[in-house]
Amino acid sequence: MRRVWILIGLLLLASCGTPQEAVPGAPFEVTTPAEVETPEPETPVETPSGGEIVMGAIMPLSGDGAAYGEPISRQLLIAVDTLNAEGGINGKNVKIILEDGKCNPKDGATAANKLVNMDGVKVIFGGVCSGETLGAAPIVEEAGVILISPSATSPDISNAGEYIFRTAPSDAFAGGVAAQAAYDLGFRKAAILSENTDYAQGLHRVFSEVFQEFGGEVVASESFNTEDTDFKTTILKLRKKNPDVWYFVPQFPQTAVKVVTQSQQLGMEVAIFTAEVLIGRDIVKEHGETFEGITGVEPAFDEEGEIAKQVMDAYKAAHGEPAFPFFQAAIRDALYLVADAMKKHGEDTDKVRDELAATKDWEGAVGKLTMDENGDPVLDFAIQQIQDGNLVKLE
Repeated sequence: MRRVWILIGLLLLASCGTPQEAVPGAPFEVTTPAEVETPEPETPVETPSGGEIVMGAIMPLSGDGAAYGEPISRQLLIAVDTLNAEGGINGKNVKIILEDGKCNPKDGATAANKLVNMDGVKVIFGGVCSGETLGAAPIVEEAGVILISPSATSPDISNAGEYIFRTAPSDAFAGGVAAQAAYDLGFRKAAILSENTDYAQGLHRVFSEVFQEFGGEVVASESFNTEDTDFKTTILKLRKKNPDVWYFVPQFPQTAVKVVTQSQQLGMEVAIFTAEVLIGRDIVKEHGETFEGITGVEPAFDEEGEIAKQVMDAYKAAHGEPAFPFFQAAIRDALYLVADAMKKHGEDTDKVRDELAATKDWEGAVGKLTMDENGDPVLDFAIQQIQDGNLVKLE
């Protein structure tokens, strides 16, 4: 694996819905961007005080992105309940104001404006998607508000600002790991198909660069829009180039199922490599037979580790099997990282930011976390393949 990290480092250097009401008594509120305007406050917003600390969250609660936003937001609220039961932060309970970022930059920005300028929060969890995170980033950076995402993995986020952190690793590494795995397995001619989103395009770019650095050839490179439903023309373009491996990067599970199904109907029999979406636990459970043999790369962590098991068991008790175990563990860790920093420094945002930036070997649900100079965690990856309807880790 060392060679791929060196190659990725060189490449990076070279490139340098429906409104919902709050549940009475619950530790959160939910609003949607349609309900708010982008305000310009006439006077500085006061930090929430009293017996609670109010924080924000930006996650897709409607549309296709809700497939991610629902389990991750549920996990966050479970973690908040757990933290509050443990005494909260210096005796204060945490309350979450949850906004619908709809997995896109525009709504992510609207949500951030509302949380920063109307609610006066100093910490925001999210976005879940790279697009909504990048949309929110300039707003929180200018305001000096901390933004910490459990799942937005676009390489562009690494340089989005000093107040922006992640508990999921950048696709600058994930795409490279997929490229190396494909090359090491003997594949030399890759076709790439990705959705037109910040997340998918980041993986597309990195896989292409690293695969070619290893000596492979990218024989076809295509993209599609989220609203597309007929992919047959694009698939035929890929098939015509006779690839021996197909790197497929969708953003949304619903679209992914359509693409794979249509490719099978057209007889495109080629090995498929992908990222987290196609190996999400709900998708594998529902479409395992259709996706047989697909190989995916996702952040590695021990689901049976002490903290991880507690987190997963709490979710199972309330909502059933976790759909995206790593990202759900990562949102719990985002909350507890912030909580630990605030226990030391109170609600001084700059000191909390500095504490997060200095994170080293912090023990969480995803394992030991260390932040790099960009606020990204240094973590390993796992290569998983769907075999007989189950995920099997490849060594």
